Amino acid sequence: MQDVQVVSASLLRGAHLDILQSVIPVFLVVAAGVVLRRFRFLDAGFIDAANSLVYYILLPALLFHEIGGTDFRQAFSGPLVVGGYAATLATFLLAFLASRALGLGPSETGAFVQGSFRANLAYVGLPIVFNAVGPTGLRKAGIFLGLIVPLLNGLSIVALMGPHGAGKGEGIATTASRIARQIVANPIILACFAGIAWSVLKLPLPGMIDRTFRMLTPATLPLSLLCLGGSFSFERARKGFAVAALAAFLKGVVLTGIGIALYRWMGLSGDDLRIGAIMLGCPTAVVTYVMAARLRGDTDLAATIVIVSTAASAVTITGWLFLLRFMGW
Repeated sequence: MQDVQVVSASLLRGAHLDILQSVIPVFLVVAAGVVLRRFRFLDAGFIDAANSLVYYILLPALLFHEIGGTDFRQAFSGPLVVGGYAATLATFLLAFLASRALGLGPSETGAFVQGSFRANLAYVGLPIVFNAVGPTGLRKAGIFLGLIVPLLNGLSIVALMGPHGAGKGEGIATTASRIARQIVANPIILACFAGIAWSVLKLPLPGMIDRTFRMLTPATLPLSLLCLGGSFSFERARKGFAVAALAAFLKGVVLTGIGIALYRWMGLSGDDLRIGAIMLGCPTAVVTYVMAARLRGDTDLAATIVIVSTAASAVTITGWLFLLRFMGW
């Protein structure tokens, strides 16, 4: 009996360690990016160039190669996408109601609402999914990313422009048109859909091209995490820590909790449920600061939300994975 208890305790510790090893290294690399930028090993020029390399070349190459090389019918999960859409829309509405209750101004409302639902799926979600689930999970997460990003971009326009009221119809229409063009031309989305088409058509990838992808893509995830850490602007994060903490709570706890509840209701479990929890639990995307600057949002609050939610998500994502393991889901 004592031997059984010892073995059970050992297995439990191993399970806990497995979760920590999936999540914590990702945030340690982000922290390394912060430190390297702080001590000037990475400068603004390098961060900008590396971000462009990741965004336009490496990440699209990784997603195309992983999605295109799998069976789409096995990698696509309808409930995963539907649950993500529903949880995002529900949190979007809750955040608007919370902004009214807090009495936030139009610019603060836009930054707060956007920060409550827009996730850093590519730079944080994909590395954690890869660590936790492996290449199969990365393919499913890539398809999820490609299908949900248009919704996130559309809602961001509403969140940032809507609170400024009537009389801005032309501005909203012009901005919506510009963002729509950006969505259509987004290299990450294009790579996802190209990979889906390649997979559905069952096209072979020539051997030399496949080996080129295999040599190129391993640099993607660590470089993206270093860039994320190096992009943090603590100088701009000067206000609204309480409001930022509430946005981080909505993003990491409420949205993810709604999503997990919906996924369980739809019968998801195992790897698919973990992928959904990780992707929905990702911290607020750095691009929310850029969107806030372009669309009359509060940039200082947006920067604060990014930093607070990223720090908090190391705990919340780990917590959600522990909960799923504890519940046997």
